[in-house]
Amino acid sequence: MANPTSPLDNLHDVIAPATVSWWPLSVPAFTLIAILITLIIAAIYVCYKRYQLAKAKRQALLESKAYLTSNYANTQALHLILKRLVKHYYGIEAANQFGEKWQEVVLKTTKTKLTNEELSRLYQGESEQPISSFHQKLVKAIKQFKVKGALNV
Repeated sequence: MANPTSPLDNLHDVIAPATVSWWPLSVPAFTLIAILITLIIAAIYVCYKRYQLAKAKRQALLESKAYLTSNYANTQALHLILKRLVKHYYGIEAANQFGEKWQEVVLKTTKTKLTNEELSRLYQGESEQPISSFHQKLVKAIKQFKVKGALNV
C-alpha cells in the first residue's frame, strides 16, 4: 500500500515578489497630478481676482470709518464715497444719475432706499434738520454695496 503522506509535503516555499518601484508613475497618475495642480492654480487665481475686485469697496469702508459722527459734512462725504463706488464698479453714467434715477441705482446696488427729501436736503445744504437717519442709511449702503453684477439702469 501507499505510504500516507502529509498534504503539506506538496507545498513549496513561498517566495516574496521583488518590490515594485514607485517611479516612474503611470500615465493616469500624471494626469491626476496635472489636473490637481491646474485646479489649485485656478482656485488661487479666482480668489486673487475676487480680492482685487473688492479693493475699492474695502478702501471705501476704511474711509467711511472716519465719518462716524452724524453731521452735514460727514453725510456729504459718505454720499461722495457712495458715488465714487458706483462710478468705479458701474461706470460714470450710473454715477451721474440724480433724483429718482440715483435712488434706483442705490436701491439696486445696495438694497437701501433713499428718499427725495433726504437727497434734496443733502443737495440744498440744509444742515438745520437732523440727518442722522440718512447718515446711517449711507453707512449701511456702503457696507452692503454690490461689487459686481448687471445694473441695467
